[in-house]
Amino acid sequence: MKKNLLLIALLSSIWTVLFSIVSTNTFAQPNIALSPVLSSGLSAPMQLVNAGDGSKRVFIVQKAGTIRVYDSAFQFLATLVTVPNITSSGERGLLSMAFHPNYKSNGFFYVYYTNAAGDLEISRYRISANDANVADPNSRVILITIPHPNFSNHNGGELHFGKDGFLYLSTGDGGSGGDPNGNAQRTTSLLGKILRFNVNTSITPPYYSIPAGNPFGNEVFALGLRNPYRWSFDRQTGDMWIGDVGQDSFEEINFRAANALTGTNYGWRCYEGNATFNTNGCAAASTYVFPAHAYVSQNPAASITGGVVYRGTDYPALQGCYVAADFYSAIFYKIIPNGASAWTVATQTLSLTGVVDFGETEDGEVYVVSNTRNSVSRLTSVGTTSSKNPQEAKALARIYPSLVSDGFVKVEMYAPTFYQYFELIDMNGRRLLTTDLSKQMGTRTIPLNPNLATGMYVAKVSSNLGVTVQKIYVQ
Repeated sequence: MKKNLLLIALLSSIWTVLFSIVSTNTFAQPNIALSPVLSSGLSAPMQLVNAGDGSKRVFIVQKAGTIRVYDSAFQFLATLVTVPNITSSGERGLLSMAFHPNYKSNGFFYVYYTNAAGDLEISRYRISANDANVADPNSRVILITIPHPNFSNHNGGELHFGKDGFLYLSTGDGGSGGDPNGNAQRTTSLLGKILRFNVNTSITPPYYSIPAGNPFGNEVFALGLRNPYRWSFDRQTGDMWIGDVGQDSFEEINFRAANALTGTNYGWRCYEGNATFNTNGCAAASTYVFPAHAYVSQNPAASITGGVVYRGTDYPALQGCYVAADFYSAIFYKIIPNGASAWTVATQTLSLTGVVDFGETEDGEVYVVSNTRNSVSRLTSVGTTSSKNPQEAKALARIYPSLVSDGFVKVEMYAPTFYQYFELIDMNGRRLLTTDLSKQMGTRTIPLNPNLATGMYVAKVSSNLGVTVQKIYVQ
């Protein structure tokens, strides 16, 4: 009895220290807002990027093939280029562009689009000698054409250069439903992947080579994605965030730390979100990396647009917060670390639908592009909400007891909503248990592994309204 009292006292002290840290900064949830900056002159905008050349210009990619150049005050300067040989119906079109890390000296930039045959293509351009706002149309060369037969949807995709200097591209699984050709799990297919290229700046082919660290000896860098339409690198840490559009049940946001990117398998089509989808021929669940957050794909929330981690300076409350949005519902997802290699997720519904991109300026400020509104808005913050206890801040669920002695924990929703899943994570961030609670309600009892070592763990329960995270001590 005395031993248990001492353990409870110790646990209470740990909680006091943890919550004092949490209340200082970890669980502060920013309140976001949108400030319109551009509402005319655009036609189906798809992406906003910067050149990283010190000019502070912004470049807006449009679906039909044109790229418009603006100054830092969003005054139109010129049309950079109109990319030819594009088909832009449905999910097709000019989808992304990226500037070479040495653009200021070499003038190269890259564009990603679906060509007239419906295949996926990357081309390279060079800026003209006489006008810094206009590309030389005759400088265009094709780096790679990726066959995309049979279906018009699930093309990805977004270009980014990583801190390693390599060019990365996300591709969709080839289209239709359920990945009928199994592309996402086949390492010989370039569909349903993150690809990585070592681009050459020569004027003669080949215009890229395979980086030595690519895990499968080809362009494939990571796999198991359905339609990773928008993704990003955290510009500060190099961590990767991917918004992957789901099938019928779940939308997912994937996270992978910068030191663990290579060869990651995100699970599709074996898993959709945290739930099994088609496990025929699939490996053990431990083979796959599951989402940082998954939400129920239920009208009107039905298509995730991946976002960015805010690293600007104008809105300190947003610092380190990842923001994404659902295309149809205008629900924005705000994800912050909770101090234990896990995440606290909050949602906020704004008025803007049709979000297709979260773009960053040179100084890290974030702008939101709407394809259906033909607009660009600035992401701002109007303060924060916080609590010593993340449950109180979220008011979604209760996980108890905090001291587990019988091998079971209980979860109880405060709001009348459906669960998604329960997870148990160790203090090194390793997921030890995932329990599918889809479509369940009320109080649920979760059995833990009886062989768990004594110590502190993170319990996490999610619903379509958000996520509750609770530290527990297993005796």
